[in-house]
Amino acid sequence: MDRFPVMAALVLLSLASREAAAQRVPHDAPAESVTITVTARIGGKSYQGSGTGSCRHEAEASIHDVSAALWMVQYAGEGKALKQLNLTLWRPKDGSPDQLSLSLETGSGSHRIETGGKGGNKGNGSVTILPSGPGGRLEISGKEAGGKPVQITIDCPAFAGIEAEGG
Repeated sequence: MDRFPVMAALVLLSLASREAAAQRVPHDAPAESVTITVTARIGGKSYQGSGTGSCRHEAEASIHDVSAALWMVQYAGEGKALKQLNLTLWRPKDGSPDQLSLSLETGSGSHRIETGGKGGNKGNGSVTILPSGPGGRLEISGKEAGGKPVQITIDCPAFAGIEAEGG
């Protein structure tokens, strides 16, 4: 009996299992639509908006087999100045650096911050979380991929749970 196909299948199964576990979050209620307020200062320009979006949080999630808290915010602006915001923040419980993914679309262009991931950093940033009742405020400070200074405040009236991905 040829062992190669069996070994190859086991390796593939192991890799698929790891990938599914890499971004595992507990199952919870789907995100609810809320009114989010965003203020931003990027490269000396100020933007402000309030509109429909979702604020989600899971205290017991994991990324790449590391226990972490997870916050996700999606915002769709109703004005021309602040069009869209997507934020994903993984805060590992082992003290390793946060993984931050932020994309912001304004009337003057696109802005990105990606830190802590495997693909290398694009810009830099830190996030302060200020809980308030069922929601809270996320304050982001750093530089976007193009080097412009970034200050963003996101006010979420409530955080919904997060649906599990990958199993």
